[in-house]
Amino acid sequence: MHAASAPFAATPSRGIATAPSAGRGRTRARAVARRRPAVARASVTSEKAVSEISERTRRLLTSIEGTEGEQASGAGGGTTLAALERADKAWASIRHMKTGAEAGPAPVFVVESDEELASASCDYDVAVCGGTLGILLAAALQHRGQRVVVIERGPLKGRDQEWNISRPELEALVPLGVLTAEQVEKCVTKEFNPIRCGFHGSTTPPMVTRDILNCGVKPSALLECARENFEKKGGVVMERAALAGIDVRPNGARLDVAPASFEKSAVDEDTQSPSSPQPCTARLVVDCMGFGSPIVRQQRHGQKPDGVCLVVGSCARGFDSEANQSADLIFTTTDIDEKYQGQYFWEAFPAGSGPNDRTTYMFTYVDAHETRPSLAKVLDDYWDLMPAYQELRSVEDVELLRVLFGYFPTYRDSPLPSAFDRVTSIGDASGAQSPLSFGGLAALLRHLDRLTNAMEDALLSDTLDRECLSTLNAYQPALSASWLFQKCMSVAPGTKPPKTFINRLMSTNFGVMESLGDEVSRPFLQDVVTFGGLGKTLLTMAVKAPLFVPQILTQAGPGPILDWAKHFATLGAYDAFSRAAEGFLKPVARALAGVAPSGELVAGDDAASAAAGWDFAVLDKRQRFMFRRRLDAWKWGSGRDYRAE
Repeated sequence: MHAASAPFAATPSRGIATAPSAGRGRTRARAVARRRPAVARASVTSEKAVSEISERTRRLLTSIEGTEGEQASGAGGGTTLAALERADKAWASIRHMKTGAEAGPAPVFVVESDEELASASCDYDVAVCGGTLGILLAAALQHRGQRVVVIERGPLKGRDQEWNISRPELEALVPLGVLTAEQVEKCVTKEFNPIRCGFHGSTTPPMVTRDILNCGVKPSALLECARENFEKKGGVVMERAALAGIDVRPNGARLDVAPASFEKSAVDEDTQSPSSPQPCTARLVVDCMGFGSPIVRQQRHGQKPDGVCLVVGSCARGFDSEANQSADLIFTTTDIDEKYQGQYFWEAFPAGSGPNDRTTYMFTYVDAHETRPSLAKVLDDYWDLMPAYQELRSVEDVELLRVLFGYFPTYRDSPLPSAFDRVTSIGDASGAQSPLSFGGLAALLRHLDRLTNAMEDALLSDTLDRECLSTLNAYQPALSASWLFQKCMSVAPGTKPPKTFINRLMSTNFGVMESLGDEVSRPFLQDVVTFGGLGKTLLTMAVKAPLFVPQILTQAGPGPILDWAKHFATLGAYDAFSRAAEGFLKPVARALAGVAPSGELVAGDDAASAAAGWDFAVLDKRQRFMFRRRLDAWKWGSGRDYRAE
């Protein structure tokens, strides 16, 4: 749904690639010899694979080029005509990529060796690769006393286009030490209410709610504040730094870092400051480089994404300020588009740059079939359809400030477990985002406290092997159960469901959730699926629309339905386990989990020791770490981490 809550992939990597788990016991010489540039392999990468961009789109994009100065790097950094061409070429390479054995050998970016690093200690405890969202985790870990470096290929800055989230999600950064309460207010540029959810052809009024994704947050301010706090506490930022590879050893990982310009530095390496791009070592490497990460490409080599959200949009000036007070979380104005066989959805909200400024996004759910439309084609449809949605005569009635576009791939086998010792992932790189919202920011903020605790635990417990780190991105039945919804909101190639099917499904579903109250609707609107909420919704839908249920089952297909039933049953089990561990079995769970180590405990802080209380040694250190992550998996995997606002 609310794709705007995530950074846009305007300048993504040119493909998706992965490899099976690297074998252990390789020597350094063999490992380095096998490393090749992590470039994408696709059957079609020529110019003919990219749909021609219309003259209208060229004219509109050219008219706003050069208005924002140096653009941010990473997802959402580029909004130019050249960025659209790159993004469409990348999307074309995914649609036409070779899969399985036909994809050939995987690119190698991470290698492992049994030979230890020369130094007995690493330069840093944690190296966070990718700073746009990685700076949030880095600041939280630095606040805990870890030595952290952030490695960012471009300038570490956020774009001007707002991300929209709920205020409690942003305020959760304060106790983690990422922001201060004053900085939260600095980052929020706009708050708006009410929030609508409505669907074309519905016989009932749109669902109306409040205070969900109703804060416009300026990424440039958020990153500036987080970086300021991070560096004040001793954190190091290497920006404009190219990461060429990672060499994992038994006692640490070496990161091959150099200036991104690839020009030889005129400064002698011995006189460089810590923030100068240069090779470094770390006990733990965190991949926050997005779905185009070279580590992800190595792990997922030859694997097409199972679902993709195509998103286009703009921020424009010239809307009526009196009417520009509310937002749409998800809205439709048309039925299934027969030209490309898919459903377009809308999101819109006031922008913080001025009372007459409004952001509108149009998005659609597809797979990676070669017949799927290009971003340029979807953008052309946006120009045609946006005026009617926003009650304009033409797109020329408003002044374009920014144009945004991107694609968000996701995989059914997510989150992505660690394939290497000492390497883990967060955000889009981990695949922990919902297949509905594709919201990397919201997904990271929801899990940031858990991830910070787990990484501190892993560092202090010295449980940094791949098996232990995989528990940080454990299976989440709530996430897997969401795939059925994505399936029903898209149209498979070669099928022809009734053109009103998706709108009828959405209208029925949202109407039922609204009738069941905030306890059911609010978690779902914030990408949290719970066993009770989902069960009540499905049961009520079956009662209120019994004749529609067979059509839903037909559209989804027996395979996905059976797969979903397995995840739904596991969701119920996780819910029960989590309730028991926090209820009548709490003494047992506490005895098995023990007390997680923390910086205060290690330093002998009396207050921290008193708060920890007793600590039974029922299991050994590694087993206790694993059980603590199991408790996390039950809680977050069942949506029981959600707290009503």
